[in-house]
Amino acid sequence: MSDKPEKSLDERLASLERGLEHVKSGLGLLGVKPCTWCGTFYRRSDAGALCDDCGDSVCYRCIPQWWSHRCPELSPEDRQTAERMLSRWLIIHHDAEVIAKSEDLPKSERLSMKLVTGCEQCNSSGKTYTGGRCRRCDGRGTVWTVVRAPELRRSAE
Repeated sequence: MSDKPEKSLDERLASLERGLEHVKSGLGLLGVKPCTWCGTFYRRSDAGALCDDCGDSVCYRCIPQWWSHRCPELSPEDRQTAERMLSRWLIIHHDAEVIAKSEDLPKSERLSMKLVTGCEQCNSSGKTYTGGRCRRCDGRGTVWTVVRAPELRRSAE
């Protein structure tokens, strides 16, 4: 029998948590980073894997759920900034399109993602600088940023 007293449950848990933090730090040194929403790790060298532009590191798959949770927490100005960054990231890394009119929207089953974002042309106001209705968003102040389903992107090319 050992002379060492057995560690309490709290001490074992604290030791496990420290070990896990060491593993996470090591993964970070290897160029791997987790999605803050689901916890899955991705290589930092894959710029399309995680969107880091909006304050959190979120993987493509988690963006709709994360965004619906995150939006209400943002001020109008911060939300507008985050929408622009998110939309640009989707356009650059996932071939997203900005669609201004609802009649131009593909059917939901043909999309892998659809987000409503502020219109950049009118700064989400729905109006032009001269006071007229913005042509880009048809005066709504919003547009859709959509990503077509992968099989449909290939067939459209």
